[in-house]
Parts: sequence; structure tokens; C-alpha cells
Amino acid sequence: MTRALVDLKEEGSMRTGFPAAFMALTGLLLFAVPADAAIAKGATPASVEWGSGDTVYLAGRDVTVDSNVAGALTITGETVAITRDVKVGGDVWIAGRRVATEGDIKGDLSIRAQDALINGHVKGDVTFYGVHVVFGPDAWVEGNVNYFSAGPAEVDTGARIKGAMRSKVWDEATKPREPHYDGSEPYRPYTERNWSDRWPAPGYRLSWPGAIFFGLLAGIVALAAPAGAARLSEAAGAQPAFAFLVGLVWLIGTPILAVISAVTIIGLPLAFIVILLWPLGMVIGLVIAIMAIGELVAGRIGTTYDRTARVIGGIVAATLLLWIGISLPALGGFVWLAAVTFGVGALVLSVRLD
Repeated sequence: MTRALVDLKEEGSMRTGFPAAFMALTGLLLFAVPADAAIAKGATPASVEWGSGDTVYLAGRDVTVDSNVAGALTITGETVAITRDVKVGGDVWIAGRRVATEGDIKGDLSIRAQDALINGHVKGDVTFYGVHVVFGPDAWVEGNVNYFSAGPAEVDTGARIKGAMRSKVWDEATKPREPHYDGSEPYRPYTERNWSDRWPAPGYRLSWPGAIFFGLLAGIVALAAPAGAARLSEAAGAQPAFAFLVGLVWLIGTPILAVISAVTIIGLPLAFIVILLWPLGMVIGLVIAIMAIGELVAGRIGTTYDRTARVIGGIVAATLLLWIGISLPALGGFVWLAAVTFGVGALVLSVRLD
């Protein structure tokens, strides 16, 4: 145990209906954050905790978990430790510089760190991305181990790994590929050559089931808060360019704010929240775009049908249009970007109309 530890080198009417429906959607898409973020009972005093049901989120500089967690556990910090007597009932995801886990994990363990020591029981699979990983003498992994590191994993003779161990080691990247036939520079090294299929560049594809999901969310919110949907359409129709600009500022500014906040220890919890809100905004922006376009379409259907039928028809048409647009091979990324930024901007402008 001591040897393995040493091996870690360093380490809410018209005004309230739409906001209420919007917040309900937000809660469904992410998680419930307490009104007052509490200091984690099972972590160091400098840590901050959020919870949703049995799931716990921790952020801090030095985080030590020493009490049980009924569900999943997500941790970000510089140094992270899960002590020996801790039992985690779900999956564990950790991002940090130095990580040590000695507790009992009932789900999968995923670590992104410079150095990691795994010296406890993991019922599921273990995944590691970083520089150096050590399996101590008390390590017991019932699932598979997959790691991508700078060198081979150090496995103590007392460690037990029931499943298969698969690795990708950076050392292999030092061998250049053969040059192009035209005599240009060699191909990019091992990472691109062997991991391109596993780590493709982010795409802007929207599957048909995904389109149905976003359409359903947009339809539910539009029917639950018709006044809000009308304001969205009014805001988007009156100032479409400004709506796009506001959304673009959010899209670019949020990650920058997260980086600036993370510079200080006090700002680290804010950075953690901002990072979580950025992908949430992507989802909400697409939903709002469908609602705004759907409301514009519904206004042109006429009065032959009742309000509900017009809304549903507009949502279906908007969803279909966006799905087709995002699926275009060359223009899909631009359509996706325009929809998300337009949606976020329309939401901000609709709130100003209040």
C-alpha cells in the first residue's frame, strides 16, 4: 500500500408561465441544484457539493471523500482522494491532477488525470486517460481496464483484475509513419492514426430519434406556455440579427468565463457550474429555435384549426426543417450553429420583452 502511494509522483399568467415551464425543462435536462450550495459533508471543507437524488457533484482544489455516496459521484479538483471505507453505489467520474481511490465502487470508474492510484474495489470497468496509472496491492477490478497513458500501467503483484486489460501507450507514438508518396512530411503520429475512429471530430449530425426528442420538448413547453412561445416568435421576428449576435456572444463567452473563473480557488465552483451550463445551453438553444420557428409557422396556418393543432403542426414543421438542415453534408454545421445561437438569443430577447 505504501509503495503504491509513493509511486504517485505528484501529484414563473403571461409573465410566469413561460419562465416556469422553461425552468422545468432545465431541471429535466440537467439536475436540481440546491438553493444554497452546501459544503460537502464527505469532502474537505474547501470543497463544494451539488446533489440530485442520490448523485453527488464535488468541486474543489483538494477533495477528499470520506463518507458513503448512494448513487453516482462526479469530482473535479487538483488532488482527489476516495478513502478506504467509502462505498459509492454508482459510477465515479474524476478529473484532476493527482487521484487516489481506495474505496468500494459499485459502478464504473473513469479517471482523467496526470497520475492515478487505484487501490480499492471496482465492480465495473476502469477507464484512465493521463500520464501514469498504478494498481496497488489492494486493487480489485471485476470489469475490464482500458487506459491511454504515457507508459505501461504499474500493476502490483497483489492487484486482481478479472477482466481484460487494454492499453494505448504514447511511447508507440514516437515511431513516425512512412512519408507521403509525394515526399512531404510524415503522417501525424500514433494518436491520430490509431484513435481517429474512437475520437472523431465533433459533428453536427442530428439523428431522427434525436430530432423527435427535441421536437417533443419544444411541443411540451410551447403548449404549456403559449404566451412565452408567442414572445419568442415576436422577439425573433423583430430582431433576428441581434438575437443571433446575443447567442453567439453566449456561445463564445461562456467557455472563456469558465477558464477565467478557474484561475482562482474561489472561482473554481463557478467555473464548474459554467462548464455544466454550456452544453445545457446547446440543448435549450435548439429547443427554443424549434419553438420560435414553430410559432412562426403556426401563425401562417390560419384559423381553420384550433390553437393546439396549429402549435403541433408548427413544431413538426420546424423540427423537420432543422433536421434536414443539420443533416446537410456541407452546411449542417452552420445550420446547427445558427439554430443554437438564434435560440439562445431569442430566449434572452423574449425575457427583455417582459
